[in-house]
Amino acid sequence: MKWQQVDSPDAAHVVVLDPGEEAVAALTGFARDAKDYLRTAVDEQCEVLSLLGDVTVGEEGPTTRPHAVLALINLPHGAAPGSDS
Repeated sequence: MKWQQVDSPDAAHVVVLDPGEEAVAALTGFARDAKDYLRTAVDEQCEVLSLLGDVTVGEEGPTTRPHAVLALINLPHGAAPGSDS
């Protein structure tokens, strides 16, 4: 497997698998090694607009991968969570 981070606002990655390489195992390993997930703490009231994900069971037991879209209730228009604006 070869990979390269592409210059973009989203910090996208291009991953190319070797012939015959098992896709799920390779991409799971890549995701574990990258460990550059964006974690955002939300300690204020918000509305859950979407909550998707999956649960997998591996050697270490069940693992969840949630993906959420939140609407922050008291945030001024255009302000980022945790900012002073």
